[in-house]
Amino acid sequence: MAYTYNFSDIRTREALLAVLGIDETMLDLVLSFQPPIDPPTVTIIPDVISTLQIPVFLRHRVPKKNRARGFRTVWEPILLKSTYKGLSRKLDVFFRHHLAGYPHESAYGYRPGRNIRENAQVHVGSARILSLDIADFFPSISKERIEQLFLGMGMNAAISDLLSRFLTIEGTLTLGFPTSPVLSNAISLPIDLELSSVARQFDARYSRYADDITVSGNGDLPSLEAVEDCLCRHGFQLAPGKTRFSKRGQSHYVTGLSVSDPVQPHVPRDRKRALRQQLYYMTKFGVDDHFRRLGINDPKVAQQAINSIDGMVKFVAHHEPRIAAPLKSLWNEILRVNGEKPSFTPKRQDRKPFYIFVDEAEFERAGTKVLALAMSVSQHEEQIFQETNEVLEAELGDFWAAGDINALRKKGLHFADATPDLRQSYVKRLAALPFEGYVAFHPCDDPCNYQSTYLRLLGSMISRRLIAAESQLVVICFEENSKVSQKSIKELVQFAHDELKRVNNRHPISCVVQFVSKPNLGISVPDFLLGVLGKYLQSKPANAGRPEPRDRLMFDRLRDKYRLILELPSWTEYTRRHPIEPWQ
Repeated sequence: MAYTYNFSDIRTREALLAVLGIDETMLDLVLSFQPPIDPPTVTIIPDVISTLQIPVFLRHRVPKKNRARGFRTVWEPILLKSTYKGLSRKLDVFFRHHLAGYPHESAYGYRPGRNIRENAQVHVGSARILSLDIADFFPSISKERIEQLFLGMGMNAAISDLLSRFLTIEGTLTLGFPTSPVLSNAISLPIDLELSSVARQFDARYSRYADDITVSGNGDLPSLEAVEDCLCRHGFQLAPGKTRFSKRGQSHYVTGLSVSDPVQPHVPRDRKRALRQQLYYMTKFGVDDHFRRLGINDPKVAQQAINSIDGMVKFVAHHEPRIAAPLKSLWNEILRVNGEKPSFTPKRQDRKPFYIFVDEAEFERAGTKVLALAMSVSQHEEQIFQETNEVLEAELGDFWAAGDINALRKKGLHFADATPDLRQSYVKRLAALPFEGYVAFHPCDDPCNYQSTYLRLLGSMISRRLIAAESQLVVICFEENSKVSQKSIKELVQFAHDELKRVNNRHPISCVVQFVSKPNLGISVPDFLLGVLGKYLQSKPANAGRPEPRDRLMFDRLRDKYRLILELPSWTEYTRRHPIEPWQ
């Protein structure tokens, strides 16, 4: 089953809202957003839980590698992170089906399965290398250029305007939006087509990793003027002072890796030498003494140094498989002997409490029972309660409503008791609600194993959810289940929280565990996540020439709400980029 998400079919604002999965108010907030001059001041009172109005976007200023060049501005879509991630996936599919040549084979940045090593591999062993950077890559891509891209693909003019405004801040593409990488590769397609063609004329190789362009070969290469002319005609400029030409015998680097070896890229020798030196002195003198010799006496700075070395060990091990095992073994031994470990101090944040609602369901797969556990995570529980209640009350107040109305009054909005029309109505509402869904499932044929399986599923998800719920408070609401001890659930959650705190990992300041029974407006969300997923997994494909089954369409409407679906015991993770398929 393949959905092409043809944005050219969208003709109205309402249809666009349905695709984005947001309401009119949220769209207006995004379109009217003006970056603040200064961030708001937050007064923190010790031991007092406080909340802060969450901004639509949060600005981060990240120092560039060369600090003399200043900062990069990164915008984080706090309220709409899931929305932008889902839109990124849909746009990528749309471009793949409707933009000829996308994604270009020479584009290595922002593509699954491709990285700096894959990009560098293109140029290994080349006698000559021309490397250059595009100046202000994302900011050079304006709202107007994105709009023209959409119009050229047959999109409605009004929708092209709305969507291009939704995808930019202050009229330009921005770092931090999950949609920006996909759009940058689409906008850069003409460059990739032209420069790869020019490179072939010289029997040379061309690749682009985001804003890094590399052309290599054993003979003459295209002139810098030809490359610059191509960039200028397509709305880009070369970054001054970042163009480099190297010949065999000189240092050959592509996206940070040495490509002098004709077989494979390598981490530059100076970086490996510096790492070996650090590890040598740590082994000889111990971690604390080594840091004191470097003038590092603050425990926080020392921890940052350990984290940095740990990251470099992983980087070198990834790109140098031959030395990976002994390198990691040495580093782990240094950590063990000195009683150290990588650790990341929780950020101090004042945010609204997180609410996690947990429900379970049983499916059948090839004659085997499967137990599934779902979590819905949100900081907007009031909105979820209100809109869930609106759907429920509308159904209960409808004199001509089909289905078991008494069951709805008794259990609330429950997937198993809802008619197909009611399911469709609530799923449409869910697609626009601010929450994220997580599901784990495991075979469970023996009733005696029900509790242990339930706890295993909970244990597989809870730590990551607590890390993500780094806030003043997290409230976890479980549906009451006579087959599982409430005491064991509380103990598992408490252990996960305490363990995160012990290793100084991110964690909520406090956890509250509650057990609720149906009807409960919050439990309706994970209940429907499970119901929709179960129907999808057990659905059969449509016969030739027939439309897709409703169960599959319903799941696709909610697909971007499922941030992770985890299959145990294989620990297979299904995500937007690695989608789960029906079992039939």
